[in-house]
Amino acid sequence: MTKDSLIIVPCHSVWNVLHSGQEPNYGQNPDQWFLAPFQHEGQDHLLFIMHSLLAIEQLSKNISNSILLFSGSQTKRGAGIMSEAQSYYLQIYKLLNAIDNDLALPDSLRSEEIIITHCRRIISNLSTQNVSLKELFENHISTEEFALDSFENLIYSIGRFYELVKRYPSFIKIVGFGFKRTRFLNCHAPAIDFPEQNIEYIPMDPIPNFTDCTRLDDYYDDLYLQEKKNALDLFQVDWYGTKESLYKKKVQRNPFKRYHQYPLPVSFQGPIENDQEFFETYVKGKMPWSRAKHEL
Repeated sequence: MTKDSLIIVPCHSVWNVLHSGQEPNYGQNPDQWFLAPFQHEGQDHLLFIMHSLLAIEQLSKNISNSILLFSGSQTKRGAGIMSEAQSYYLQIYKLLNAIDNDLALPDSLRSEEIIITHCRRIISNLSTQNVSLKELFENHISTEEFALDSFENLIYSIGRFYELVKRYPSFIKIVGFGFKRTRFLNCHAPAIDFPEQNIEYIPMDPIPNFTDCTRLDDYYDDLYLQEKKNALDLFQVDWYGTKESLYKKKVQRNPFKRYHQYPLPVSFQGPIENDQEFFETYVKGKMPWSRAKHEL
């Protein structure tokens, strides 16, 4: 069967594979990641793991027809040449391999019951299908290592999918933070003319360790406010992230000057002065995945 389904995990940090401490490093502690200050309060590192597990669960439902890609470039100078995508791939493989082989886990990891439950469910699903963990990661999971923002997570993953199977995906699932769902479905997918009925977003937001309900409500209110201010509003007027504000962010996230060479039908590199005109001229109805193109 030819693969035509793409599952994307947009990455948000780099797991420090070289970190050593008093207990084994499976990514269960915040100091095992290169986190930004704002990523600590919501225990974001645990969500990175959960996004990977949720995506692998989706993959296990239709292994023969799907490819899972972790998407994210070399964004942290302190992490060296390790990309976000590579680190997610290695971290989740190490964790699942430990569960698969019944290795002793540190208390800090065993206490994360939701993570352990999903790991065991994946191992059970693979066993039922007679697919080894090694086979899954070698043949059905890969990385996209150039994306510097969420738009590039989507379009570069499509390009990477083509590199692997020599066709563009017909269906896409994205597993990520719930507060970014609108950005992907209402901004990015329409900007590349990807049919809305063929793209799905599977959300999971941070779960801060708060006992006070008011503080928790304030946290989520601020989370969605910052998303609107710092991303959604910007992409609504800069569809492809080529103008000053969004482009500057990408430059700052690219300390090693990495640039893709994906086989995309249209270059979305800037400068694009008029997004609507660009879309009407080069994108609408013209993409290999465009619904209108297939209805002709």
